Amino acid sequence: MKASAEKLAAAGFKYIGRSYQEIDCQDFVEKCLQDAGISVDLKGSNAWYRKIRAEGWTGTPEECKARFGSVPKGAFLFIHANDGGEVKRGYHDGLGNAKHIGITTGKGEGAIHSSESRGGVCESAFRGKTIRGGGWNCVGLWSRLSYGEKIDRLLDGDGQQDDKGGETVETAVVWSANGGNVKLRAGKSPGSGSYRLYDEVPVGTSVEVLEHGDKWCKVSCGRRKGWYMMTEFLKFGGATVEPGEDPEAPVAADGPEMPAADPETVEVTLTLTKREAELLLKIADNLSWKLTQITGGLG
Repeated sequence: MKASAEKLAAAGFKYIGRSYQEIDCQDFVEKCLQDAGISVDLKGSNAWYRKIRAEGWTGTPEECKARFGSVPKGAFLFIHANDGGEVKRGYHDGLGNAKHIGITTGKGEGAIHSSESRGGVCESAFRGKTIRGGGWNCVGLWSRLSYGEKIDRLLDGDGQQDDKGGETVETAVVWSANGGNVKLRAGKSPGSGSYRLYDEVPVGTSVEVLEHGDKWCKVSCGRRKGWYMMTEFLKFGGATVEPGEDPEAPVAADGPEMPAADPETVEVTLTLTKREAELLLKIADNLSWKLTQITGGLG
């Protein structure tokens, strides 16, 4: 049975005035969760951000309202940035730095948290909009909390809607056999200018698939709506993927598992122009090919 997010939101007020040295932002959230019936002990706001991302939903306040209709009471708030600060805290997953954590209250100033700069547990302004310049800019909804029937249904993936509240959309997880990031492009045609506009998405990120194609899928990922990712870099059916994990073995049409490729060395002799050889060297470097000899040189 899920715990009440509204009860979580109400719990925070009894800690107002407690010093930051006694209760930091993570301690505050975990004490409120205990009051709501959940006992969890994590390392800090970055650990909380990753847990909620893995077991619920994270996004901007505007994305939360578009998807769920509101930013509900008991939602988690983060100050999130891609500033590399997560690496100093031992995270190398490319998911960014969650510097601070708080809780939405739905009353008063709108948020409650334990602030080092203000000396302890206090309220701060939050009206369901991204606060620029270092304020609350990320919302998290956790599947172990109940935010009301409508939000719970969407959060659990039953009746998940698109941004316009329409038909159910397919979801997929970004994967790459080599780990790292995968390119999300504004366009799918290599000959167009939009194709050259891209973001890099970390392995393990969940995306909504708006159009499914053999080579390209049209997806929504964060603020990028209707951009394109190659189908080979998406896993479907609710799978989870860790960075560096190999994809599932390909399956032949009649069902049995296909054998892995033979790793033996293959020697190929090519006659190329200087320009073609230069291009081949670049490709070989990217794909970890080993070129043992180039006759004639490139000087």
